[in-house]
Amino acid sequence: MQLPKHLKIAAGAGGAAIFGVLFGWVLFPVILKSQLKKEMALSKKTDVRQMWEKIPFPLDFKVYLFNYTNAEEVHKGAIPIVKEVGPYYFEEWKEKVEVEDNEADDTINYKKLDVFYFRPELSGPGLTGEEIIVMPHIFMLAMATIVSRDKPAMLNMIGKAFNGIFDEPPDMFLRIKALDILFRGMIINCARTEFAPKAVCTALKKENVAGLSFEPNNQYRFSLFGMRNGTVDPHVVTVKRGMKNVMDVGQVIAVDGKPQQEIWRDSCNEYQGTDGTVFPPFLTENDRLQSFSGDLCRSFKPWYQKKTSYQGIKTNRYVANIGDFANDPELVCFCDSPDTCPPKGLMDLMKCMGAPMLASLPHYLDSDPVLLQNVKGLHPDPEEHSIKIDFEPISGTPMVAVQRVQFNMVLLQNEKLELCKTLPGTVAPLFWVEEGLALNKTFVKMLKNQLFLPKRAVGVLRWLLVAFGTLGMLGSLIFHFKDRIMQFAVSSGSATVSKVNPEDTKDISIIGDTQNGVHPPKIDM
Repeated sequence: MQLPKHLKIAAGAGGAAIFGVLFGWVLFPVILKSQLKKEMALSKKTDVRQMWEKIPFPLDFKVYLFNYTNAEEVHKGAIPIVKEVGPYYFEEWKEKVEVEDNEADDTINYKKLDVFYFRPELSGPGLTGEEIIVMPHIFMLAMATIVSRDKPAMLNMIGKAFNGIFDEPPDMFLRIKALDILFRGMIINCARTEFAPKAVCTALKKENVAGLSFEPNNQYRFSLFGMRNGTVDPHVVTVKRGMKNVMDVGQVIAVDGKPQQEIWRDSCNEYQGTDGTVFPPFLTENDRLQSFSGDLCRSFKPWYQKKTSYQGIKTNRYVANIGDFANDPELVCFCDSPDTCPPKGLMDLMKCMGAPMLASLPHYLDSDPVLLQNVKGLHPDPEEHSIKIDFEPISGTPMVAVQRVQFNMVLLQNEKLELCKTLPGTVAPLFWVEEGLALNKTFVKMLKNQLFLPKRAVGVLRWLLVAFGTLGMLGSLIFHFKDRIMQFAVSSGSATVSKVNPEDTKDISIIGDTQNGVHPPKIDM
């Protein structure tokens, strides 16, 4: 027996509503999740892989130098007074080279290549890079600190070497152009024939000191970042591709073939987190992100702070800091013992970099207040000096990321070295770096088109299907049962009828009342 047309419409509308519920709330999320798993893995076929190998736009690389306005007084033991100079803005182009896939264990090996371009027009007002900066002599101070700790008997020879290599320096301060200390390099004159300078220069070449390049005629050149520019990092990093399990994407599992570091204690040697350039999808507020920083030889674990948005896309903000090693059970293994940990907010990089540097947040943000008391001119500000990343949680895409680190050194006080006899012996700031990423409009639009437009369209479609399906089904059912509905409405809405007994009735005539002898008037025809 065929159903009436209106019942067919009701069945179709009901089916549409059910499909809207199943597709919109059950099937589509499963399909989206499955598709994201494929797209976010580092497969050679995905856009994520191409962008991961070579970021198609430059990162912001800003350097702020601290100019010491009272160097002569600091040399005699006074508290340093500093003035921040910057930013010096550089475009940073990042690329992974010598990329090799390992199908068997779902991993990738690669090396890093960074290229920097100075952009004076984007730097601080009027900055050209030719400004003379007065700051602690990083090279001499580092050598003096290492020798005083490891071979104090050689301090006298180091002092003679300084006089020969650096032409009788008056104090432990550099007076140098900004671009020279950052990238171009300062000359270290190793052409001297005296024993002390020659011995020190030979040792420098043998140790392969970071930041040092060698030129003809025994001229060495030292800079902070010059050796990184356009040079392939020799370290081989191994990360998970995430094709078997997308939640493992980008996880660092080895560096130079070693499954863990050998410089710290216990769990601090482990590679925890991604390489910082890709993160797993489906992030929630309760997820504790992790990324490994090769520059600082440690993992960072940012924590969720608040909801944010970027160009109309909802994001979650995560923040991080250096930490308090002495009082954090997860970080104490970065120290030889709890008693040897640096003050809160400082990390000793000697074992990591081979130089007596101390890392902190800029202007000693979230650090021991004593550090700020020992230097004037610093003004910590969470907005300007914190580490923060805004993630799009579904895809795990970092929309905005700002990593900031300040590098400091102790102004070594040592009676056996003439240039260090009267230094204050306190921690002093040298410079800080901000490395920033903000997805441009092209990639934001691509993310919206590939993820949010389909998601929004399905969101609208599912409600339309449910609404029109439900209305259509109700309308058709009302039409089918209209007679019963009307009957029910009439019977329930009719007036109350009085009961009349037969014995109470009288003869009623439409002609007139004949029982009383009343006759209707005659009508003449």
